Amino acid sequence: MRSKAYCRQCRDTAAWTDLLIALGLSVFKNMLGIMTNSMALQAHALHSFADFLTKSINLASIKLSSRPPSRLFPYGYGKIQFLSANVIGVSLTIGSLVFLWHNIQHVSTGRYTPPLPAALIGALVSATVAELMHRYLSCVGAHNNSPAVLAAAADNRGDALSSLAVLAGVALSLAGLHVADHLAAILVSLLVFRVGVRVAWSSVHGLMDGSIPAEVLAQAQEIAASEEGVVAVEDLRGRRMGETWSMDMRLRIPPSLTAGECHTLAENLKRRMVERLHHTAEIHITFAPV
Repeated sequence: MRSKAYCRQCRDTAAWTDLLIALGLSVFKNMLGIMTNSMALQAHALHSFADFLTKSINLASIKLSSRPPSRLFPYGYGKIQFLSANVIGVSLTIGSLVFLWHNIQHVSTGRYTPPLPAALIGALVSATVAELMHRYLSCVGAHNNSPAVLAAAADNRGDALSSLAVLAGVALSLAGLHVADHLAAILVSLLVFRVGVRVAWSSVHGLMDGSIPAEVLAQAQEIAASEEGVVAVEDLRGRRMGETWSMDMRLRIPPSLTAGECHTLAENLKRRMVERLHHTAEIHITFAPV
């Protein structure tokens, strides 16, 4: 099993890579979009630049969330990643609506000209790079249980899908359907809007102390119920604290157990749960006699 230090280093590397890729794609697509007269490609370049700005916030949040707990924040800084994910989601949602309105106006007034064939290269490169980044970030985000990295992964999947829409629009426009470039831009905005709403809702779920996955709670209950001295698991709740999970449980125990035995039981149970549930950091246990 990889160490936490290794995973965090991998997470930081992924965030920096994502940031630089977003900037590179923005410059590349903007220059090619202007040279080829592709409105869809230029709009996609602006979206990539917005990604660069939001991912800068994302990277800062990852750095801050790694700080140890302090007197002011005794539970750590993990939830700042939910704030970062929310900024990404909201910015994508607003940007997509502005993008949508801009292209609808162009289509309604008939102000469109076909792009040059080289625009196909920009859309194809963008789709390929975005999909590769999505898979890379999804892997890193899952290993670290990082909402910010997973939000960035979802963002890249949206970029890959929208790049394919741009590719189709440019191809159809070159084939004679000149409005297709703008229609592709409209489709891009709808795809980005969907991704933005999903990311924003996920971050709100974390900020509101939404429950951790049901299968994790079921596994935690099974571990607790199998611990020697535990009669029953009376109550079990869990919430996400950024990259980690926090759990609260109340256990039924025989009244004959001493305070020392209860302490030993709790420490053994916490150790077992941390070993088997790798993202678990905080476990609060209370006892109630049968």
